Amino acid sequence: MHGHAAGNAVLCEVADRLRRLMPPGAVAARLGGDEFVALIPFYQDRQALVALAQQIIATVREPIPWNHGQVEVDSTIGVAFAMPEDRDPDALLRAADVAMYQGKREGRGTFRFFHTEMDIALRARARLESDLRAAINRGEIRPSYQPIVSLPDRDLVGFEVLARWDSPEHGSVPPDVFVPVAEETGMIGDLSHKILRQACADARSWPPNLQLAVNISAPQLRDPRLPAALLAILAETGFPAGRLEVEIAETALLSDLETARGALTSLQNLGVKIALDDFGAGYSNLRHLREQRFNKIKIDKSYLANVERGSERGRLADAIIQIGASLSLQTTAEGVESDANLDWLSDQGCDFAQGYLFGNAMSKDEADEFVQVGKATPTAPEIRVA
Repeated sequence: MHGHAAGNAVLCEVADRLRRLMPPGAVAARLGGDEFVALIPFYQDRQALVALAQQIIATVREPIPWNHGQVEVDSTIGVAFAMPEDRDPDALLRAADVAMYQGKREGRGTFRFFHTEMDIALRARARLESDLRAAINRGEIRPSYQPIVSLPDRDLVGFEVLARWDSPEHGSVPPDVFVPVAEETGMIGDLSHKILRQACADARSWPPNLQLAVNISAPQLRDPRLPAALLAILAETGFPAGRLEVEIAETALLSDLETARGALTSLQNLGVKIALDDFGAGYSNLRHLREQRFNKIKIDKSYLANVERGSERGRLADAIIQIGASLSLQTTAEGVESDANLDWLSDQGCDFAQGYLFGNAMSKDEADEFVQVGKATPTAPEIRVA
């Protein structure tokens, strides 16, 4: 943002601040980039180390004057102990590095002490990352399909596309495990595009009124090439843009609202529908509904857990449905698992529903059979163990 000169000034200022904070007998050095290391005599006073780490974080965080303004930076610290029986410097640096990255994953601007479990978790994560990359390249991660039905008639209107990974090494890996890894490592684009390409090819044989709903993550929204990539997939598979619905979580809009708005508007200009996913789960903001022309909002499944008429959850879910109606937005309820939920949603005017009441996520062959029926008959909910 400010150029190389500003970067050099920040590094020099941070070095000066670290030098001033070092206790007697300690030494601080810059390893490279924006990483510094300190070797500090330890006299069994762990609390003193905690106080020093907190002081370093607070001192580095103080604004740095630059060019008639100021620059603000933050720091994350990893702490490792050199025991008398184990003083290998490379191992010590690696341990501190592992602890530092643990702090970064848990929010940054903090400190963490190294312990063996961190190293075990890091190695497991590295293996999972490597296996995920190979699985994407081999096409092991396949789309599955969860039915979406209209209310109150329960006619099938489409499917949400979900990613499923049955790994020879790890078994069935849940999406909430491998999708964050794909996002953090930059693999989410390749993964998402392969899943969408296969889903569009699968859905070409279905009736033209059936929609496909796919999730787009925050890192993908920040990629200016996203609309062109989706258009290329639609052209390659011959799947009409008007049958595709892109679901965006509210949290994905927070990091860069302007870039996200540009990408979503481009997709809508192609005919793709846009849904605001998990509405009410966290950062619900009417500004998003006002400034972006969404076609649909999806009510987070937490609002339907044991919902009863007149309950607080029921009133909130009803409010979301009414907001959608007032803004001419369709509403979909996620996580419908009981007839009582279904009847209540129909009475409140919710447009669509999806959940295990209508069936689990299905393979292509199972979805083909479901399409032949055309109407979802609620099934007895299965017992699910997480």
